[in-house]
Parts: sequence; structure tokens; C-alpha cells
Amino acid sequence: MEALQELIANIVPLLRLAAIFLGAYAVLLWAASVLWAYRDIRRRTDDLSVQVLAVGIVLLLPFLGIPLHLILRPPQTLAEKYERALEEEFLRRDLEEQFVCPECQRPIERDFILCPHCQTQLRRHCESCHRVIDLTWQVCPYCAHTQTGSAPTVRAQPYPVAQPEEVRSR
Repeated sequence: MEALQELIANIVPLLRLAAIFLGAYAVLLWAASVLWAYRDIRRRTDDLSVQVLAVGIVLLLPFLGIPLHLILRPPQTLAEKYERALEEEFLRRDLEEQFVCPECQRPIERDFILCPHCQTQLRRHCESCHRVIDLTWQVCPYCAHTQTGSAPTVRAQPYPVAQPEEVRSR
């Protein structure tokens, strides 16, 4: 009987120490969950009231607040929303088939004859029906007239290059 009392007397301080460690671990786990919820909701919304509500739920309901937060939080982060918006914009632009000048790569309209930016000739008029046709076509698809020669390509004038004396004098 004395041996049993002595064993219990020796185990009680160890159990108290284990309970203290488990309690401290639970408090640290709770604090880490509050910090995680704060960081997570900041990545998902800019609305301050939603951020306060999410952190408050996790703070006031230890260990029950995290599952609630996971259920109620916005499904996408702000970065994911931004990336999705960029992707949608890229796909929309791709579907719209923007025409660009082959010389300067600036946007142009489908029926332009000259690029308004660099004055590169993009199309030409048919010699017979005077409709706009592609530079590479040898026959007009509208009147079947054979085109003579190739249309000259008008290039933009180069910018004047400053001479070394002009650069030094500035």
C-alpha cells in the first residue's frame, strides 16, 4: 500500500508537468491558428470588416473557429483573382483578333491601307474595280482582274541621328 502511495506521489508531479506542457502547446496552437486566419483572410479580401470578423471567430472560438473560417472564407486569394482577370483579358483580346502592323506592331483596323503610325503600306486598290485587296494577291477576288507588278511598300522615314558634335554641345 505504501508503495502504491509512493508511486502516485511520484507520478502526480509528472502528470502536472505534462498537463502544463499540453496546455502551453494548446495555447500556442490556438495563437498560431489566429495568426494563420489573419494572414489567410488578408490574402483573400481587402474588406476590413470581413477581416475583423474572420479573426474574431477564430480568436473567440478556439479550435472551432478554424473550421468555420475555412467554410466561410472567400474561395480565391486576391492574387488568384488578379491572375484570373489577366487570363480572361488575354483570352478576350485573343478572341477579338486585333490586327497589328507588321512593321511597327501597333494596333490597326482591318481595312487600313496604310499604317497611321509608320506609314507602311498594308493593302492596295485593285487596278480595275478599285476595291481594297491584299498586297500579296495577284488576282482581285472581286472582279478577277490580274494585278500587274507588286505594290511598293512605303516605309517610315528614319529618325535623324544626332552627330557626335551635336550631342556634345547639348
